Amino acid sequence: MLKPIKFFLVLLLLINFSFSTMAYTTQFADEAETVRLHWKNGTIPIALSTSFLKQNPNLKPDSDVISVVQRSLKTWEKVANIEFELVIADEQSVSPSGKSGDGISLITIAQTSENLAIFGSDTEEVSARTRIFYNGKGFITEADIILNPYQQFSTDGSIGYFDLEATLTHEIGHLLGLAHSSVFGATMCAHQGKNGIYNLPNFSSRTLGEDDIAGIRALYGAKNTEDSCCGIISGKLLLANGKAAKKFQVWAEETESGRIMAGVLTNAEGNFRIEGLQGGEYSIYAQALSEGKFSISAEELGKVNVTKGKTFILSQKLSGGAKNFDVQYVGFNGQISELAVPINGGKSYLVYVGGKNLDPNNFKIGFNSPFISLTPNSITRHDYGAELSVISFEIKVDSKTPAGEYSFFVQSKNNETGFIVGGLTVESFVNPWNSYFLLGDE
Repeated sequence: MLKPIKFFLVLLLLINFSFSTMAYTTQFADEAETVRLHWKNGTIPIALSTSFLKQNPNLKPDSDVISVVQRSLKTWEKVANIEFELVIADEQSVSPSGKSGDGISLITIAQTSENLAIFGSDTEEVSARTRIFYNGKGFITEADIILNPYQQFSTDGSIGYFDLEATLTHEIGHLLGLAHSSVFGATMCAHQGKNGIYNLPNFSSRTLGEDDIAGIRALYGAKNTEDSCCGIISGKLLLANGKAAKKFQVWAEETESGRIMAGVLTNAEGNFRIEGLQGGEYSIYAQALSEGKFSISAEELGKVNVTKGKTFILSQKLSGGAKNFDVQYVGFNGQISELAVPINGGKSYLVYVGGKNLDPNNFKIGFNSPFISLTPNSITRHDYGAELSVISFEIKVDSKTPAGEYSFFVQSKNNETGFIVGGLTVESFVNPWNSYFLLGDE
């Protein structure tokens, strides 16, 4: 976690699981990433600890916990071929680490020594953790969710609390076998925050992004009603020198709208596989994860027509053009973080982006979506200290913009390009901090 730069910079990281993988694609039982973790059957038993139903200092009074848990489970059930069986249990503590647990997949917030020990020194930044038990075939046999007994949770957006529903929805994704996503606005993104970041409630993770939906369908398939699902895009990326392009972001955007539909990372051999896609045309992009260093310019790999039950092979050697700047953070209301900015259709917003070597005179901001546009001459430089370069710009959002996650890119005069993948998320809940209402569909 970076240290705060002045009082503007906010970087609250919620690291919910110990796996290092940052892609929707799944968790694995082996280092070679050949055995994916998932439940053998689509019916999954869940036990809710009575620690949620008693008076608890970690829960804001009058929080309707049962309804929140049911909604979080239903959020995943309605998009994939799974079903949960929820019961109330007297158990308070999760199973100790080891090869096998007690057979009860428990959700708990009890302040027992076993639960407290799981968080170690990560008591300030982590809202919850999920511990998974599985067999040699990669079948999950038990998964326990522990909400941090050192933190407080609410259901009404209270400032300074973690949102209970957003936290549970994220952790249930881990329980089902998903790892973290590299798409900023995805529910399974590694970075979460308390209510109050951007001066807004943190409700975004209550609902799934298309990336989350594709990931869970890759494991369990879609509901039988989804006639056009699912297709696959698979391939291999090489650097200009012929070496494998490892740890590259590869993402698919719906060509017509620009919405991000799925994103994965390449493995050590440069291979990638995007599953769970609805039928339709997608534009495919790739960029290296910067990890704090300047990197290779992002580029479009091409357009793909996905068909149910078919695998499209897209392998390519990248052009290899370097860029001498970096984009790492997005922001709003003067705050910079790794959380997507929630926006609404029919309004305009002042958005920030942070990184290295960003100069308003040498860069332009662009979008792949016809629904989002830049207000001319709105790019402005801000002083956040010597370690971070920050610019802001105003965007206009068409009133007909479909809900979902959208990227924007920063591009130099030499066409060097860097994306904030999923940095903008069009939500149903209201972000009141807009510049003004748009008239019509500008």
